[in-house]
Amino acid sequence: MDYDYLAKIKATISLYTRKKTSNVLDGEFGSIYRGRSFDFDDLREYVYGDSVKDIDWKSSSKTGRVLIRRYIAEKKHNILFICDSGKKFQGDTDAGEKKTDVALNVFGTISYLINNHGDDYALLTSTDQGYDFSFFRSGNQHLENLLIRYDKCLRDEESKPLNETLEYVSENIRRKMIIFIITDMDGEARLNDNLMKRLTVRNDVLVVNIEDAYLTGNRLFDLDKGGYEMDYMLGDKKLHTAEVEDRKKRLKRVSEIYKRYQISRVSVSKESEVVDRVVELFEKHKNDV
Repeated sequence: MDYDYLAKIKATISLYTRKKTSNVLDGEFGSIYRGRSFDFDDLREYVYGDSVKDIDWKSSSKTGRVLIRRYIAEKKHNILFICDSGKKFQGDTDAGEKKTDVALNVFGTISYLINNHGDDYALLTSTDQGYDFSFFRSGNQHLENLLIRYDKCLRDEESKPLNETLEYVSENIRRKMIIFIITDMDGEARLNDNLMKRLTVRNDVLVVNIEDAYLTGNRLFDLDKGGYEMDYMLGDKKLHTAEVEDRKKRLKRVSEIYKRYQISRVSVSKESEVVDRVVELFEKHKNDV
């Protein structure tokens, strides 16, 4: 683990905001809270000083107590990162960069922005010993600890399929959250309509896909051998065309699910484009909700 990784992320974000002449990321990040799931949170009993405008008269008449509508803005948000990992992340992206490096950069960039915003966030990953679920906290030490934990999962741990992890979340975590899913083509292929419907009942969901290298590209990493193949299907135009078409079908299927449940999604292929894709993700979510 590069212990200067946090400094690297901070420098990248600072450079981005200087180029944009304003701290655009603060504005973009704040906008993801303007969604259907995060306007109203729950009810609590009226106390002196509360606004009369917030009284929920219908609920009050039913309970015999004066209740006010409490909004999520009154307290910190809970943000959960569900980060895919395992052996499959040892390969490359379609831009020839390490999937582990790109995934860690995506997680670090978004969590850094969340940390600066003052919200509580947690990391859920799958490990050889089961699920690794951190506390919901904030602060630089928390961020560094989660970066180290995710780095270890990416490089050393075997992972359960993404759909099993999401099933675990939908069945066991009841709080209202913003969920960021970091995955790849295999992870998205395992998503289904029923699962995403249950996951989005109370939560807003945003997805970052780490784009996989093509089997028919210039280089192919063999996960079983732990090295690059020299000649396997490389340069075969017919096979490449078939692979491109297959990916289009996969994307169409999952995009229909995302559209149905207002899930925002972007793809990332290299570290240099991470900040741009994160801003794009926030913009999409603002417009989707």
